[in-house]
Order: sequence, then structure tokens, then C-alpha cells
Amino acid sequence: MVNTSSIDVLLVDDSGFFRTIVSDRLGAAEDVSVWKAVDGEEALETLDEQSVDCVVSDFEMPGLNGLELYERVDEEYGLPFILLTGKGDERTASRAIGAGVDDYLRKDDVAEEGQLQLLANRIENVVAQRRANEKYELLVNNTPDEITQVAVDGTITAANEAAARSFDTTRSELTGMHLSDVLPTETAAGRIEHGRRALTAGSAVTFQDSFGVRHFHNVAAPVSVGSEADSFQLITRDITEQKRRERELETRTEELAVINRLVRHDINNDIQLLLAWADGIDQYVDEEGREYVERIQGTCDHIDELTTIARDFVDSIGGDGEFTLTGVDLRQILEDEIEKADRRHDDLTVSVDGEIPRVSVRANELLSSVFGNLLSNAARHNDGADPRVSVGVEESAIEVTVRFADNGPGIPDSQKDAVFGKGEMGPESPGTGIGLYLAHTLVDQYGGEIEVTDNDPTGSVFTVTLPKYA
Repeated sequence: MVNTSSIDVLLVDDSGFFRTIVSDRLGAAEDVSVWKAVDGEEALETLDEQSVDCVVSDFEMPGLNGLELYERVDEEYGLPFILLTGKGDERTASRAIGAGVDDYLRKDDVAEEGQLQLLANRIENVVAQRRANEKYELLVNNTPDEITQVAVDGTITAANEAAARSFDTTRSELTGMHLSDVLPTETAAGRIEHGRRALTAGSAVTFQDSFGVRHFHNVAAPVSVGSEADSFQLITRDITEQKRRERELETRTEELAVINRLVRHDINNDIQLLLAWADGIDQYVDEEGREYVERIQGTCDHIDELTTIARDFVDSIGGDGEFTLTGVDLRQILEDEIEKADRRHDDLTVSVDGEIPRVSVRANELLSSVFGNLLSNAARHNDGADPRVSVGVEESAIEVTVRFADNGPGIPDSQKDAVFGKGEMGPESPGTGIGLYLAHTLVDQYGGEIEVTDNDPTGSVFTVTLPKYA
């Protein structure tokens, strides 16, 4: 029997002996409760007062016969119904099945000694099927997607609540309409054609369409159940908002491309001119003036660094196509960035703890921006007399960890979780905060991790862990 919950059965028969025998034996099971009625009218009264899972009824009874009782039960309660027919009464059985009765049994078979298990099995089956159908219908009606069942000629044979709401009608009113009654003719014809293709192929067909300002993603799937085999299920999802966001993203990508070109060429060219002019006038100024020349050069270096960050950031979020990762030589990129940091920051001392292994990590060319920003961050946030950074690399079987340990002022615990946030920067910070945000963004795209801890006795340790390239 059904184990998930008990089954309440209403047994309807004008034979007291049959009612007693059947109800006693069915009721002996722990998960079955039996209500009894002598005829159709008493059965309907019982159903008004009791919650029942299945009705088992004799066909030949005074007043309402079994089929007439089924029609009332189906219309008012929608319960599973098993009809008991007489011996040799195949015509009645055929009528019952045609009317929609869930199952039928010959009464003589049920009455035989030891055959009640047959009835119990039939009750279990029809109740389990009905419960499964109810769960499915609940699931279908609760989904936001519009679901309709459509005949091959375009007639809607069933619909869920979402479909009815979409067409501003009810499920019962929508059933029986043609798709062209609720959709533009061209849209309806297209959906019917895709449904026919699904039926021909014997598998689901996916397509998109639109009318007015609305856009839809559709799935047409063939229905292969008995007499409904010439129909298809149409699942429709409104993707108007998704399409709007896609257009916005395309516009934003185009704007980023313009900014990228501006950063790469116009601003960068002007910075190089400023640096060249600053170098040119250096020989014509006295010591007091040279201080201002150095400030100009330092500011130009900083702007150059920021334009590089901006360029890399645009590349990371607005590049064409998919973000492609490959094997990158960790040693080459790390050594290049250490050399750049030495040239760019005169007061910074960068040392390497041990040997940098020759290993490929899963990244791309923007990995240089991760290491460069961490080294630059250590220099710009350290106002001590002797700023230093120690770089160390550890390798395991599947990943590589790079540590940048500085002797700067350190980062308070309250800011450690936010330091990689967009635009985060400490008090009196000379930077924009975008460098660490970019580093975090890139490392995350590589499938790695980046974190900051305290250095001993002072300063911070930024740790970057990257997966090896297999």
C-alpha cells in the first residue's frame, strides 16, 4: 500500500454482506480506513462530510447507478473512482472506461477468497496516480512560465494559471481557444509550426519569438500519452527584461571600448609627452625648481599607473568574447613586475625569498596587473624611511601561492574584509583603491583566492593562490 500517508476509501454497495466483508478486510491494513454507504445518495452525503481519497462503488444499485454516481463524484469532488461490475458485463466496463472511470473490477473476482488484495492494489494504484497528478498540476500552476497543451491544429486543450494571467482570462476560458485567438496570427502560426516539428522529431524544439515589445523563449515538447499523442506542450518564458539588459550590456560594452581606446592612446600619449618635457627642462632649473620637476614626473608616473589599471580593468570586464584562460609562466611575469616596481619606486626595496619556480598557472596576461598592483600598493601606502617588500612563492601539487609581505603600517582588522572592495582606500591614501579591486576581480576570474593578513612585527601580507595549469 501507499506508505507516505493513509488512504481513506468510501465503499458504496447495497449489499450489507459485501460491504462488511470488504470493509473489514481492507480496514485490517494499517494505512487504510473505510467509510461505507448503501447507495449513491448516502455516498454523496458522506463525501460532503468526510475527506476521502478514493471511491469504490458497485454498478447496479437502487437510485443512482455506479456510472451516474461517478459522474457526480467527478464533477463535484474529482476523486479516483473504481467501478465494480457484474460477471460478463463487458459493455458496462467499456462505458465506464470511456466515461473516465479510473479502473474497474468484476465484483465476483473481488468477493472470492483471497482476492481482496487485487482490489487493494487497484486502490493503491489509482490513489498514487491521482496524488502524483495533483503534485504535477500544483507544480505546473505555481511556475511563472506559461504552459499550454496545444493540439496539432492549434487548439489549446489545457493551460496553467500563468498562461491564463498572461492572456487576461481564466484557464477554463482559455481551453478550447485557438492560439491565434490570443496571439498575433504570425506568432501563433510560428508556435504551431515549431510544435509540429517537435511532434515529427519526437523531441523538444527550442525557439524564440516576439510580438509588440515583448520577447519570449519557448520550448515545444511532444505529448505521448494515449489519445493526446497528437498534441504538444508549449512552455513560454517572458524574456523581455533579459533582452533589455542584453541591449544595455551591449551599449555599455561599446562605451567601455571607447574608454579603452581613450586610455590606451590619447591619455597615454599625453603622459609620455609630459614626461619627455619634464626630462627636457630638468637641466634648465635650479635645485628649488628641480623639486617641482620631480613632482611632475612622480605625478605623471602615477597617472601612467592609473591608466594602466583602468586599461586592464576594462579588458577584464569588457573584452570581446569569452574570458579565455591558459597557461601563464608565473616566474616570467613576477620577475618582470618586480623589475618594474624597482624602476618606478626609487625608495622601495623588493627582495625575493628563495627561488621562484618555473611553473604555469591558470590565468592570462592580466596576471601582471595583479602582481604589479600589489607591489605598487605596498610602495604607495608605506611612508616609512625604508619601505620593503619580500616576495615568496610556494608550490603544491595543484596550486601556487605567492606572498607579498611589506613593512608598512598594516591594515586594521575592521578593514581587512573590505580592502578589496571597489573604491576602498585608507585615510590619506594616495591611491584610488581600484588597484586592489582589480587584483581581486582577476584572481577570482582565474579561480584563485586573494587575502590579506598581518605581517610580523608590522605591515601586511597579501597572499595570492592560483590553480596550476593542467
